[in-house]
Amino acid sequence: MSFQKNLLDALAANASLKESIRSLASPPVSAKITESLAYIQAYGNICMSHPYFYELSKLDSFCFIYTQGGAGLLKINSRSYTMKHGTIAFVDCNQWHRVEAEQTPWIYKVFFISGPPVAFFYNSLVEESGNLHSFLPGSSIPYKIEMLYCFLADSADKPLIHSKCISDILYELLLERSRLHDTNPDTCNCIYEIKHDFDCKYMDSITLEFLEQKYHMSRYHICREFKKRFHISPIKYLNYRKIEAAKEALLNTDKKIVEIGRMVGFENPNSFIRNFEKCTGVTPLEYRKHFLANKI
Repeated sequence: MSFQKNLLDALAANASLKESIRSLASPPVSAKITESLAYIQAYGNICMSHPYFYELSKLDSFCFIYTQGGAGLLKINSRSYTMKHGTIAFVDCNQWHRVEAEQTPWIYKVFFISGPPVAFFYNSLVEESGNLHSFLPGSSIPYKIEMLYCFLADSADKPLIHSKCISDILYELLLERSRLHDTNPDTCNCIYEIKHDFDCKYMDSITLEFLEQKYHMSRYHICREFKKRFHISPIKYLNYRKIEAAKEALLNTDKKIVEIGRMVGFENPNSFIRNFEKCTGVTPLEYRKHFLANKI
């Protein structure tokens, strides 16, 4: 049974939802993607007025609700959140929740997502700050959401690109949440500089020893503070940046696998292939072949 059929069945009691549910689309996705990466189950751009509402529970999915106009109300167990412009809600659809229009017309984009990485991000984000996030000034998240929607609308059969967009949004949410909770400016600046090094110089040989010498902090302190802010160890994040860059090169260049590995900082081809498969569930060659075969 398709996810969209499950969603329709879960919402069947509310006749007012027929129009909005018809506007949801479910892009195709292979079993290999669902086993290892974040992916889209359904998405839509919805405009509704009061008394629009729905209640969901026991649905194997998470969802983003990104408000563009008006306002909606989200109730999860005993907590309530007002979803307005400049916010995004992150919901575990296995939990009972109610969504309703509050200030109409309420215009929002919704993305139902799943995959092994999503639960980790959800737990990390919601445990600290709840289900609603307000964007920081200059946030890139709205732009990334619009990019994801455009890719889905224009290229529904490209799940690897969709997966990367979802991952980018999730990581940016973690980054913004961590900035809101920083209490030590000096340590904070150093940790963000380290992350900037990883983002811009991932192809270089950056080790914990190198970071100790550059920032005059012990590796234990670096690891603890980095993980406290980004919910991932510095070395794992550096590896993530390398793999993301490799994905881009695999999809957009005809460079050999060995060349791409070296380009992103893996001198040993076997190490590159091993790390890539650990992160994505497929080898670099399989990733590229899947792209070519399915025009992803």
